[in-house]
Amino acid sequence: MNDFSRRDFMGGMLGISSILGLSETTIADLVVQSEPLKKPTEYDLSNATPALKRIIQQITEWNQEGQKFKDDQLEANNDAQWNKLLLNYFDRNKCTSISVNSANLCPSLKQVNQMVHLVEQMLDEDISFPMRGDLAKASLGYGLGYIKNWIGNNSECTPESLIALTRNTTEGNNFINNGLVTSGFFNPQEDNIVVWDVNHPTNYDAWLYRQATQKWPKKCIKKLQTKMFSQTLNTGEKQMGMIPSDPQSENDIIDALKYLLDDKTKIVSLSWQSNECGMLLPMKRIVEVVRLFNKDIHIHADSAQTFGVLDLKLGKEIDVDSIAGSFHKWPCGPKMVGLLYMKNAKAAKNFIPSIWGYDEYIKTPKDYGYDPEEGKIDPSAKRFSYLGQQNDATLVSTWIAALFHTGFFHPNVSPAKIEARIRYLGDQAKEALYKNLPRIFPEFSPETAYQYIATPTTNKQFRTSVFLFKVPDGIQAGDVMTHVYEKYKFAIANLAVKGNDLLRISPTISNTSCDVHNVVDYIVDVIREMQKGNLPKKNHRRSYS
Repeated sequence: MNDFSRRDFMGGMLGISSILGLSETTIADLVVQSEPLKKPTEYDLSNATPALKRIIQQITEWNQEGQKFKDDQLEANNDAQWNKLLLNYFDRNKCTSISVNSANLCPSLKQVNQMVHLVEQMLDEDISFPMRGDLAKASLGYGLGYIKNWIGNNSECTPESLIALTRNTTEGNNFINNGLVTSGFFNPQEDNIVVWDVNHPTNYDAWLYRQATQKWPKKCIKKLQTKMFSQTLNTGEKQMGMIPSDPQSENDIIDALKYLLDDKTKIVSLSWQSNECGMLLPMKRIVEVVRLFNKDIHIHADSAQTFGVLDLKLGKEIDVDSIAGSFHKWPCGPKMVGLLYMKNAKAAKNFIPSIWGYDEYIKTPKDYGYDPEEGKIDPSAKRFSYLGQQNDATLVSTWIAALFHTGFFHPNVSPAKIEARIRYLGDQAKEALYKNLPRIFPEFSPETAYQYIATPTTNKQFRTSVFLFKVPDGIQAGDVMTHVYEKYKFAIANLAVKGNDLLRISPTISNTSCDVHNVVDYIVDVIREMQKGNLPKKNHRRSYS
């Protein structure tokens, strides 16, 4: 940006400062100021710009509309109250199919979609620097504070030093696996990394890709392995750092991890919940064990399957160093926006970002005083936010997702209640599978469930609502997925995991309990019809993850 255009842009930022009561001399430092978190209804709009007024007035209307639900306490098993929430906050009647595939993509909240459209309309009318400054303030100045509050408000760091808005979990994971050598944190000739073999490919295969293309030795990547459809291990398997897919206790996982750690381990990078086997790792215990072994090991939790699912409580309770997540999955937020969280500057400085551009304020690191000729960049998570032009409409709408999850719209929504509801839907999924799988697997019983269901069934602490399961011999899981969609208009997934052809369902708050039971009924009906020859085979056209 040339000097003239930057002056214009910073002039537009002056209107924003008046809302916060900041002097003009603080404008250049606005994005690193720590502000008390206010409710949008408490903002002083007397000097607000028209764009911010429109956004905040719309948010205020949604807050007022939500007061009609003040008596709905949202107990996890109260289907009537959750169905009311679903109808008010999702455009279900407009959907041509019902998605039970939250592990991949979720419908966006109605209010999120409306905010996306509102901001797109604003940009159609005005794409000036002052307008974009207003939108940057909405997403980074206000929205990040609510995102911080949502995922764990224990840190004294400013929201923008904790959280970078990325494009998706994939981008966040790749910042981790592509930036640790350049920073000097990791020497592949001497150090090692521990990963899980049912991590998402961007947190497993991506590491193997770095190893191959950057000539890392084989020994530098250690693998926590999973024995699928198993409850027990032999001595040799235990000594390999292996865990059964249906653990009987936390120690089954912890003992395997301990076996892999040594004095050269620099990073432990695990999916908090696996999209490939449905297992939810005991992350709090894992962190405690790793910290006790070596407090300097960086712990990265791929949270694509826990952001928007768990009451994360990052910071003091769950002391991971970093997470990556996506708003378009379980949070039911805007499409194609992710986040990368770094708990402090020490964690962030372990990784050099692979992208050097400008942020939503249209400022480069150099504009904040970090000289590129000296290799300088922000020491915090903000170093990962210089991605160039992003979609302002979706970035602003991350604020809306955060407001929903923290109870600003429906007054009794909270991360804890959403987690409880999703776990309840997971219990319904298990019940439906136990009822229906004997129709296609005659030997199935509660005692043998682990032989057919990849997701842990013995201990509910190791799962939420991500369920993966086998199909009978001679049946292609992809064909089943396609028939369930075409015949019943339910969207599910199929995955190839460690040589197993699996189906996956993953319900969330955009689903009813009936959806969960119906989709399992339909899956089994389709399989039976395929076995009878009434539905064609080999019509599956794509692979999914």
